[in-house]
Amino acid sequence: MAQLLFKLGRWSFHKKWIVISLWLVILAGMAGAAFTFQKPFTTQFSISDTPSITATKTLVENFPDSGNPVNAAGVNLVFAAPEGESLAQPENSAAIDDVIAYIETNLEDLTGTERFGNPIEVSPALQEMVVETATEQGLPEETARADAENLKMLSDDGRIGYTTFTFDVPTSMDVTQEHRDVVHEAMEIGREQGIQVEAGGAGFGDPIQIKTTSEIIGLAVAFVVLLFTFGSLVAAGLPVLTAVIGVGIGALAILLSTAFVELNNITPVLAVMIGLAVGIDYALFILSRYRAERRRLPADEAAGLAVGTAGSAVVFAGATVIIALAALSIVNIEFLTAMGLSAAFTVFVAVLVALTFIPALLGVLGNRTFSGRIPGVAGNPLKKGGKRRRGRTLGNRWVSFVHKVPGLVMAVVVLGLGALTAPVLDLEMALPSDSTSNLDTTQRKSADLMAEGFGEGVNAPFLVIVDAHTVNPDAQALQPLIRAQTDMAEQAGETVDEQSTAALSSFLYSVGQLNSLHNVKHAQLIATNGDSTAAQILVTPFTGPDEPITAEVAAALRAQGQEIEDATGVEIGLTGLTAVQMDITESLAGAMPLYLAVVVGLAIVLLLLVFRSIMVPLVAGLGFLLSVGAAFGVTVLVWQQGLWGLVSTPGPLISFMPIFLIGVTFGLAMDYQVFLVTRMREHYTTLQKQAARGATAASVSPADRERMVARGNLTAVEESTIVGFTRGARVVTAAALIMIAVFIAFIDQPLPFIQIFGFALAVGVFFDAFFIRMALVPATMFILGRATWWMPRWLDRILPSLDVEGAGLEEEWEHRRAERETHKEAAKGLESRSNA
Repeated sequence: MAQLLFKLGRWSFHKKWIVISLWLVILAGMAGAAFTFQKPFTTQFSISDTPSITATKTLVENFPDSGNPVNAAGVNLVFAAPEGESLAQPENSAAIDDVIAYIETNLEDLTGTERFGNPIEVSPALQEMVVETATEQGLPEETARADAENLKMLSDDGRIGYTTFTFDVPTSMDVTQEHRDVVHEAMEIGREQGIQVEAGGAGFGDPIQIKTTSEIIGLAVAFVVLLFTFGSLVAAGLPVLTAVIGVGIGALAILLSTAFVELNNITPVLAVMIGLAVGIDYALFILSRYRAERRRLPADEAAGLAVGTAGSAVVFAGATVIIALAALSIVNIEFLTAMGLSAAFTVFVAVLVALTFIPALLGVLGNRTFSGRIPGVAGNPLKKGGKRRRGRTLGNRWVSFVHKVPGLVMAVVVLGLGALTAPVLDLEMALPSDSTSNLDTTQRKSADLMAEGFGEGVNAPFLVIVDAHTVNPDAQALQPLIRAQTDMAEQAGETVDEQSTAALSSFLYSVGQLNSLHNVKHAQLIATNGDSTAAQILVTPFTGPDEPITAEVAAALRAQGQEIEDATGVEIGLTGLTAVQMDITESLAGAMPLYLAVVVGLAIVLLLLVFRSIMVPLVAGLGFLLSVGAAFGVTVLVWQQGLWGLVSTPGPLISFMPIFLIGVTFGLAMDYQVFLVTRMREHYTTLQKQAARGATAASVSPADRERMVARGNLTAVEESTIVGFTRGARVVTAAALIMIAVFIAFIDQPLPFIQIFGFALAVGVFFDAFFIRMALVPATMFILGRATWWMPRWLDRILPSLDVEGAGLEEEWEHRRAERETHKEAAKGLESRSNA
């Protein structure tokens, strides 16, 4: 592969205008297609074949006119009177009437208006209707009044009330800004008259707003880091330019794909975040190697060799990131698969751009590549004509310190990161909802007011679907209810339909059984279909949607549902937005151990092939677990537990954040492992070859040894670790800082889950790059000694060889160079003899 990449790099250098034109044409073509055919992103996080989705299908089949409650664009409009007042006071009630009237006048496409209106009037009327209807059906008045109480729209003290309606659109993602504007204007009418008005619900979520400042800040910081890395204005701009091209193509491709598949609205954000970071880093690695090779080679061969060596590592590192992201598909969760594949495609484009666009730009710039030098930066002289600064680098000083006390360094890293992992035990996960929104949003305020006035459970209702097509009329559990209905029918002189009687009995029996569950506030029958073969039961828990107890209630409802099925022959399903979100969270949590095992196993196998060592992959894999665990722990401390008040609204982490963090951190961790350890492996292999030819292990020149290695007796492993670390530390440090800057800049985004992603990824990169790759890895190498690079001969023979560091290419190139020099010397000798 290194030979192929060498040819690709040199070809791109010479055919620079063709390469640049092709990429620009691709970018323009993708932009045109994307803006022409793109469709809106969805706000839904759904999974096929979960119990709640299956129950939703049953609901739609039996109640075709009621629509899908999971996708319904419902709105809760909540009113609160000032402290010490009630909504029934004339001025407050009039304000509510004005709000309702404005919505009725300006929003014609409304459905679900059974509970729409001034709660002062609608709530008592609704409650009375529920009591009359239930008692007419034979329910005890006490039960009927409990049902009516559960549906009330006015709090006991009369200060808080609410009303509901649904936008007449196919799904909540079809709600337009015009719809939202009308509701906002109506809310302001009420607020101006002195009452608090807030809105929430699935139909009133804020549209995804992406601030471009995050990308700008990330790019600006990356440019500064690159300035300190190269000491050149021109060179610092190249990786930024190529990353923007690559991410632009990737993001536009994601926009275009919405014409064919449904994508969640945070998919492009994550793809841009990851693609931008790796795009800059990969270009940095190639450009850094080009600078080193340019000191001894012509520009075209330096570009080819940089792509053949560092480019090989880029391909491998990019492949690991792509595999880690694409492997999210094994979890079998549609929106997560789409997110992973979209980000993977963006990384793929970033790799291709780095391998071709960078050498093409080098061909255009030529000797001006490192122009615009900044005095005193990156070894540049302070004044023109001055000497370059020499001396031991910071990386060399650090690795020399690790060499002196490897055991201490290992203990600090393992114990420190292990301690930071402890908060993971308290990890709570949930999907975004009104109850987890920022405290200053109207959605969160509406949820808090609802909880204050009607209990936390009002924000977490469950819908139980009873399908009685298969009800058993002879079921013992139903006999008392069947006899009661039969007696009533006979007294009224009505004909008894055995199947319908059994079905209704199963509905009533189900309500009674569900009401008996602990932490269930109330269960009530709210609807039956036309032929009385199916029913909807509203179950209200005591706790809110983000409480662990609510998840226990869901499990208890399903367990109770199974008992009801066994006792009556009906089919029971649990659905509703709360149940769907909990199923997604549970599926993600269940898939996390499998995914973690896959990516860690993948890391060990890939590194085994690359480094021909048993211990290096094991240390890398265990180090990855430490870094990702610490990243989880710190994220839980800050965003869930509200450490030091750093965030305004602590709460459960978004459900798919942990599994996505594992995938991305794994890919990036392998990047740093490859780019740092290949330098060590490269030097170790050189020492082994020289030793085989009779040279000593201390094979570097005296000047290099004085600059890079502390004086003393060094083994081949120690020297290769110190020399390789010294050569690679600067570029890996720059790459890590760039990634951290890009990720941390996304904390500036308005959406909490994007903020958490940016923070978690930045922390993960920080721990992995600086604690694992730059501390734990060299420390373990010093401790293990020769065992670092040990591999059983039988395993070495059967494993394919991957020349990631391009050692074979360099050896072949040096051989050809030596041959050319020999031919030149021979030609000079012949010319001299001829002249004589």
